[in-house]
Amino acid sequence: MDTSPSSSHSSPMRGERLLSATTPYQKGGFIVGRVLLNIVWALAHFAFSFLIQLTELFAPILLILGVGWSLLPHLITVATANLGSLTEDQQTHEIVNHIAHTIPDQLMIAGHLLTPHGLVKDGLLLMALAAASSTAAAWLARRL
Repeated sequence: MDTSPSSSHSSPMRGERLLSATTPYQKGGFIVGRVLLNIVWALAHFAFSFLIQLTELFAPILLILGVGWSLLPHLITVATANLGSLTEDQQTHEIVNHIAHTIPDQLMIAGHLLTPHGLVKDGLLLMALAAASSTAAAWLARRL
């Protein structure tokens, strides 16, 4: 099948008319627009990649701190219950009880209230943010 244009449908002046309709300003504007679009996409890709790095660093830390802080009072309670069968020393019982009651349920740091369950929730939200950022970064990588 011949896909070349036939001479009956095309004139020699057609190509010149198409070229003369496009001014150099329009060609340059298109190139500048593409360059600016690529810069915007690259900056967005950088931001999402940076966000992924931060969330992958802090999400496990928050999860481990939250779970550990949540389990610590329970572990001390179990240890106190088993301590009665191990030793009859009253001073040891008082020390363990004092330690069990000094573990706070919440901390106020720089105006922010931190709780064990809040840390776990924040860790899970950071993991969700990392997944969303990874998806967006992959989509942007295909666009570039």
